[in-house]
Amino acid sequence: MNNDDEGVTYVPMTEEEVRGVIEDALELKTDMGREIVKAALECIKLFDNKQQDYGSANILMSGELGVACRLQDKASRIRHILIKQLKGDTKINYESLEDAYIDVANIGMIGMLLSRNLWK
Repeated sequence: MNNDDEGVTYVPMTEEEVRGVIEDALELKTDMGREIVKAALECIKLFDNKQQDYGSANILMSGELGVACRLQDKASRIRHILIKQLKGDTKINYESLEDAYIDVANIGMIGMLLSRNLWK
């Protein structure tokens, strides 16, 4: 809980309440739209945690070409995992398919911020 100088107490919202506010604000009409909000919030949380470790300088050094390279690496990783699964090999070292998809989503949003000159 946070208190301001006037004695008003603010109670943080739960993740479910945050999702509800976003869904209402965007006037989402479909179940898939609501699921995308849930997935996007998971991506944002992971992004924020990683940002605390990595900072922004590594992205600034390589810019949008660096983003394209990272996306290509993730696409190759996803393709490799899917091919292994088709062959019946379910052993995955380190990064899961879902981890790779989350990284693609976050790298894509980094690219959006770069192209809008908002990356700092």
